[in-house]
Amino acid sequence: MATTPQILIVGAGPCGMTAALELVRRGFAPRIIDREKGPTPLSKAVGISPRSLEILEPTGVTERLLARGVRMQAVQARYEGDLLAAIDLSRLPHRFNFLLSLPQSETETIMEAVLADLGVRVEWNAELKAIRLAGDQVEAELDGAAGGTFDKVFAADGAHSRVRDSLGMGFSGYTHKRLWSIADAEIPDWPFPPATAMANLHRNGDLGFIIPIGPHRFRAVSNTPDPLGKIPGTQSAKVSQSDTFHIPVRQADRYQTGGVFLGGDAAHVHSPIGARGMNLGIEDAASFARRFAQRGLDGYTAERHPVGHRWVVLSERMLAAVQSSNPLAIPLRNLAIRAVGRLPALQQPMMQRIAGLRE
Repeated sequence: MATTPQILIVGAGPCGMTAALELVRRGFAPRIIDREKGPTPLSKAVGISPRSLEILEPTGVTERLLARGVRMQAVQARYEGDLLAAIDLSRLPHRFNFLLSLPQSETETIMEAVLADLGVRVEWNAELKAIRLAGDQVEAELDGAAGGTFDKVFAADGAHSRVRDSLGMGFSGYTHKRLWSIADAEIPDWPFPPATAMANLHRNGDLGFIIPIGPHRFRAVSNTPDPLGKIPGTQSAKVSQSDTFHIPVRQADRYQTGGVFLGGDAAHVHSPIGARGMNLGIEDAASFARRFAQRGLDGYTAERHPVGHRWVVLSERMLAAVQSSNPLAIPLRNLAIRAVGRLPALQQPMMQRIAGLRE
């Protein structure tokens, strides 16, 4: 390019920082801003897929993530506490044959440190106030930092994206009414296998998930107000932080307009079932950076929108299945889970989708 392009990334979560890292390693110098004062303290995102580890490896991020995270070797599905199936993640056909468990806050801290080593610093406390398309360029007004005119803007500013809403890029869908809860807890005498995630289902539709995030440390998520109440073996748990949330199910009608492109939660949101939300955002960002470098951004929506749509649909089907209270459907669901647990050939398609190795 004759002149250095001006690129603004709005949002410094894993999606935004992946875009910055991927652009920097290709020789570009983006600006990245976020209205928050630093990395998020508590988030639903924990699992980092093999595909995400593969994407981040050339920047040096993956090596640091592997040094900090828990390599999850298995996932258990239980019904009223009784084991239905145990899925062996080591059968994944990839050199990263595990899901890496690490709280999003720690993932962001590592990514930010690598970015700084590469000469790009996140501009925290810098909020986008207004954005306008101006011919082939984009004008951005910021609070807390100098705005200006940019060649491209990558919006990774979350489900309530100001970029998307300001430009009238529709966000079709709905929000589930059921209240969910999330917590980080220390459980000194966890009675189940280490490095193993668990989903515990109940006949009334209640469910609890628990994922190891460090020595005796766990992340729990439930579709009830008590994040640990539906998980066996948690009587000794000491909660360090907790929160509640509702699950939105939405997707942007289009992922680009003019010089503005959407990624991550700004483009698609769905339930945490399947552990794909953050990883889809990392993949969006990598696609944006690659296409920008190759001058192929016209095809960004055509590439990423169908992927987001498939996961919105699939995650809703999975959510309906795991929180079913239908007395006729539950035995069939449990039978299917047992069959998958016994037959590795049935596990592979879903394991590879969750791992980001196929769509």
